[in-house]
Amino acid sequence: MTHHERRRPGLAGQILLVQVLLFAVVLVGVGAVSVSQSRQASADAQERRVRQVAEYVASLPLVRRQLADAVAGRTSADALTATAEQLRTTSDVAVVLVADPAGRVVSSPADPRLAGGRLPEPAGTEAGDPSWLGEVRLGEARSVAARVPVLADGGVPAGSVVGAVLVGQDAVPWSAELRTALPDLATYLGMSALVGLLGAWLLARRVKSQTLGLEPDEIASLATHREAVLRGIREGVVALDTDGVVTVANDAARDLLALPADVVGRRVDALGLPQQVVEVLTSGPAPSDRPVVGDDRLLVLNRTVLRRAGSAEAVGTVTTMRDRTELVALQHELGVSRAATQALRAQTHEFANRLHTISGLVQLRRYDDVVGFIDRVSRAHAALGERIGAQVADPAVAALLVATTSVADERDVELVLAPGAHLPPVAEDLSDDLVTVVGNLVDNAVDAAAGAGGGTVEVDVREDGAGGAVVLVRDDGPGVDPRLLPELVRRGTTSKDGGSPGGRGIGLALVQLVCHRRGGSLELERAEHGGAVFTAVLPPHPAGGSRA
Repeated sequence: MTHHERRRPGLAGQILLVQVLLFAVVLVGVGAVSVSQSRQASADAQERRVRQVAEYVASLPLVRRQLADAVAGRTSADALTATAEQLRTTSDVAVVLVADPAGRVVSSPADPRLAGGRLPEPAGTEAGDPSWLGEVRLGEARSVAARVPVLADGGVPAGSVVGAVLVGQDAVPWSAELRTALPDLATYLGMSALVGLLGAWLLARRVKSQTLGLEPDEIASLATHREAVLRGIREGVVALDTDGVVTVANDAARDLLALPADVVGRRVDALGLPQQVVEVLTSGPAPSDRPVVGDDRLLVLNRTVLRRAGSAEAVGTVTTMRDRTELVALQHELGVSRAATQALRAQTHEFANRLHTISGLVQLRRYDDVVGFIDRVSRAHAALGERIGAQVADPAVAALLVATTSVADERDVELVLAPGAHLPPVAEDLSDDLVTVVGNLVDNAVDAAAGAGGGTVEVDVREDGAGGAVVLVRDDGPGVDPRLLPELVRRGTTSKDGGSPGGRGIGLALVQLVCHRRGGSLELERAEHGGAVFTAVLPPHPAGGSRA
């Protein structure tokens, strides 16, 4: 078998192997504890038995008289030996020794070789202790023994010690204890092992199913690749679980939403995000390319609901986001250029008609009428520029209004300046923002008026007295419900047919973005005789953020 053919056990196999090893260790430990407890219980029972037998033998009047007579030399020890042997046999113990007060063995029926010697004593007892319980060596074997004193029964002062009785029982070896406990122990441990192995196998299968059949190295590789992909893509990615807790947020998302470094594990509604962003991330139908105005950005969000494999159960959501601020600004600039082109086209058409008129008058040799016609056209064009320039001194905004007037004329819409409109030259940043705001609001108003069959659009732009500006655009179109303004701004919806990305929704979102970035506001009201009135307030200095 080659190196590539040798494979480590899979995740289920590794779990099963670890569980088997754990159960083996536990079973060995339980077995050892069980045998130890059994041995201890057996030793305790032996100790209690030999103590009871010793106390019984020492308390018999016959033994007390025969021991006293043997110690005093009045009789031999044969009678005492016969009595001790009978008691050993009937009590089913291994050894019964009877000794004098000095501890010298007087009678040893089971092993006559011990007669004349001294009674053994277990380790840890004091020499000459009249009563003890422990293990001693009797001949070749280790025994559990008990020694008790024998008190006088007569012929000597009552209560005096005339000797001692030692009763011993052979200690049961470990092997015998194990053989005795092995059948029951094997039964119980075997059943536990089977249950444990079955549980380990089921656990391994469950873990295998929950990891979609992936092995640990494959899971680690996927996690590494996922991290690399999330860091590599330029789109922001935010994943939430079913409780609204952030589980994934890549670097792009942290930058776009100004998220803290410890965002993972926190609820999204506790991060201080704009309410419209939280709404898109957590509720409602999954949007497709939904524009959302953030603090100083225009973001486009796409939200996908994640479901468990093979089930309709939702396990969370993943939202991707793109920064469309610069793109929308470019779209607006393109729209301004397109408007200028349309204005030039309209003027070209108008100039062509005027040239044809002049040519016809020349062919008719009505030269005085040619001069008069040219004078009237020149005065009308100059009057438009002078009228707008007299009220709007900022060249960029004035040029935009002049160009837009021609486009509006082509669509049968009259674009007029409010009598009180007045704008002096302003700072470059405010001029650029005014072009964006005025251009979008006027375009929308012209579209609304033209859609109603023609009408009037009134523009009022003036300085606010503190270096900022206020823009008011009124049309006599069908109007818009003021309650829809938040939806028009946040979601990019539009009342125009077709709803193109550069339509009213995106235009208003861009106006809202410009106003918000400068710390201003955008409001919508109904006009007195129908139509809509948009009011944009642009303070003198941006409140924060960079220009789009």
